[in-house]
Amino acid sequence: MKTKGKGRGIKKAKSERKKKSFKRAYLTKAQATRQLQISSAEFERLVILKGLFPREPKRFEGSSGKDKTYYFSKDILWLEREPLLQKLREFSTYKKKLTRLRGRRQEFSATLYEKQHKPHYNVSTILKERYPTFLDAVRDIDDALTHIFLYAAMPPLVHSDTLIEGHAHLTSSMGEQCKDMRDRWLSYIKATHGLRKGFISIKGIYYQADVKGEKVMWQCPYEFTNKPPKDVVHRVLINFLELYLQQVKFVLFKLEQDQKAIKEKEDVEEEDAATGGEAIDFPLSEKDKERAAKLAKHIELFKGKVFYISRECPKVHMQFVIESFSGRVAKTLDKSVTHCIIDRPEPSEGTQVGVDYVRPQWLFDCINAKGLLPVDEYLLGKTLPPHISPFRISISNDADEVKELEGAMAEDRRILLDDIPDRVHEIRRMLDPSYNQANPTADVHLSDDDDDDEDEQDAHENGLAASDSESVSEDDEEERSRVKENIERSKTSKKKLSKLLVKGDNKPTEKEIAEKAREELAKKKEERAKEDVASRKKRKLEELEAKADADLQMKKAVMPTKARKLFTAMEIGNKRRKKQLKSLEDKREKVREGSAVLDAKTKTLKVLKKTK
Repeated sequence: MKTKGKGRGIKKAKSERKKKSFKRAYLTKAQATRQLQISSAEFERLVILKGLFPREPKRFEGSSGKDKTYYFSKDILWLEREPLLQKLREFSTYKKKLTRLRGRRQEFSATLYEKQHKPHYNVSTILKERYPTFLDAVRDIDDALTHIFLYAAMPPLVHSDTLIEGHAHLTSSMGEQCKDMRDRWLSYIKATHGLRKGFISIKGIYYQADVKGEKVMWQCPYEFTNKPPKDVVHRVLINFLELYLQQVKFVLFKLEQDQKAIKEKEDVEEEDAATGGEAIDFPLSEKDKERAAKLAKHIELFKGKVFYISRECPKVHMQFVIESFSGRVAKTLDKSVTHCIIDRPEPSEGTQVGVDYVRPQWLFDCINAKGLLPVDEYLLGKTLPPHISPFRISISNDADEVKELEGAMAEDRRILLDDIPDRVHEIRRMLDPSYNQANPTADVHLSDDDDDDEDEQDAHENGLAASDSESVSEDDEEERSRVKENIERSKTSKKKLSKLLVKGDNKPTEKEIAEKAREELAKKKEERAKEDVASRKKRKLEELEAKADADLQMKKAVMPTKARKLFTAMEIGNKRRKKQLKSLEDKREKVREGSAVLDAKTKTLKVLKKTK
């Protein structure tokens, strides 16, 4: 008995040690908010502005459960010294006092207190911490631009329950700032001719531009009357928007100042050349000259072309693409117009001789191919060719672009030529008649290692696995897991890939996927054609119930923990009551049918035996 008690004590001591060690490394969200003495919404806002992310522990021994959100304890200690934390506390105190004054109907005192004691802060110091150099901010501007372009298209007064400047919605001033940032960014890209690629999708239009040697990609939504969805937590998104507005403002200020300096320098050089002064010219290598010539040809793609944009096309996007590549947009369909961008079956005012009536896709296919394509396939009444995304495949087959895509897609170990659609080969032949389609296995970008090298990699991996059992720090474990993933990716060689291709284990082509989708659609249409009215109603009701259930699950996922637990308890109670109601209805049906009799004394149901 003593040994049993001693064993229990040892186990209890071990579990206590594990709990203490886990608490030293991690804190839950609730523990972090209590330690920082702020609310959950303020904690989310602070974490977003500072760029901290939740962490998933390697082991959950001694934790509070797998359903909690964990943060590093050292990150929370770092936040305790943040000046913005004190501002959030001051704002919470200010809001309580202001609410108290308005509750007492002291409007004059409330207005005076709001003017004199409202706390203000600036996120510029946070931006300097997150982006030490200007190029760091440019590299991380993709999400910021997409976010700002989205809210520039959204109406103001989007309800968000946020604490930003005391407002509970997207204010009209923030909406105007988003529109101003959008217009300034587009005008800068047009002025510098920095646009390189574009792609029309269902979600919107994707663009990629070259800014200070960095590739920047963003998405523009279509210009429709947008209604903000109610199931989106705008409070979190507007917290991001507050930071993104300041980031884009700083980046644009620097870019515009640099552009002004470049223009002034060019003007001075022109004056010196006119007065006979000597201009300093640095010699370029042959590769740099060739690259500069290609870029100049791409930038002047629409030079000398005059476009008229029909009213059904998004004029902002079409004009942005045309002017970025040295084209000109006409306000009326006059004799100087060479191309008319139209997206309808027939023009209402009739066609004009000498004008090519093309679809908007022609513009984007031309800039992606880095050359003017024939307009025959894009004319009115013609079926448009496939619109290929330039972000995964080099449509122009440019050597620099192919090399760049290879670096971006280094994680994808099976880049085969079979994955390139037929339309890309057609475009390449249009631009270069001498282009030939290569052998599918000749362009596989894989390691050419032999089996001996693979054995060495296996031994290296086993060594890493053995060393994992030792107690190491969190950073070392993350580094080793990253190395393991790289080893796994690099294991596939050309020999193994050729075996997989023989077995038929490669990816399906686009034609096979399209044929399969058409077959499924035809099968579904046949099934629906055979349905009668009752089965159709039943199917519609089931679809509505499934949609309602999905919406409910989405709402439950974004609920606070207490509200979700309360709602779950209410659902359990409702199910229990429905079950009791169904049993009572079944008993009533049996009594009506005469298959059972209700006993008046015991209030129970007696089932009658059936007589032959």
